[in-house]
Amino acid sequence: MWDKWTFHTDEKFESSTMIISLSTGVPQYFLLYSQARELAKFLLERTETRKLATYYSSTMEEFVQVGDDNLAMLPAYEVHELKLQGNLRDGRVLLFSGYASPRNEVYEFCERILTTAKERWGVKRIISIGARWSEEPTQPVVDSVKVYGFGGTKEDVALLRELQIPEHPAEVAPYFANVIVGLAPLYGIKSIKLSVDHGEVRPHPKQVKALLMTLSKILGFELNLKELDEEAEKLKAEINLLTRSLNKGNKLYDDSSLV
Repeated sequence: MWDKWTFHTDEKFESSTMIISLSTGVPQYFLLYSQARELAKFLLERTETRKLATYYSSTMEEFVQVGDDNLAMLPAYEVHELKLQGNLRDGRVLLFSGYASPRNEVYEFCERILTTAKERWGVKRIISIGARWSEEPTQPVVDSVKVYGFGGTKEDVALLRELQIPEHPAEVAPYFANVIVGLAPLYGIKSIKLSVDHGEVRPHPKQVKALLMTLSKILGFELNLKELDEEAEKLKAEINLLTRSLNKGNKLYDDSSLV
């Protein structure tokens, strides 16, 4: 596995929590399972941030982006410090985000992230974000969203129960977003996974809001989520309009078949 870190500051931290928010890059699932990517984008656009590092890895898709300046740009992961408001439980909050989660060499990738996170930024706990792969998509609009949590240590499970976060169903939880939660305790790092069921098409405003609200319970930050409510209502109206159009078209087709 090839990889390279580029650090944008020499500062090191004694203690922090890292949110890991990566969605799959598999083309047929890129939009359906994009909740983590959308959550990271929301945090980066709505909070004050400081870029700490850029991470390049051969686990990324094999392409470069050619820009308007005719320069090639490799896809990369980034680590930002989030300047969140509120009574933060664990001090500094970092965000690890990027184009897509790794599709190969997942264990090696996790080892690089966890080792660097602990040694450079004093990460004590990671919180991984994602959707349940074991749960089938149901409907394009949801009225309510449940966020499930499971922990890598008994201490993490106790915290989830203390905060009354629903327990994750007993099932196999595959791929990077879940594997890193199991690996983290081996590196002396506590870990939590937050998952949502399916039900919304992209974008996933209600699901992103529910995940952010659960994160705020765990970490103690405050964030204005009104924009996500507005996006959810707009998405619902668009889908209802599309559904009515499809139903009308199907009715016309059925009526014509009787002639």
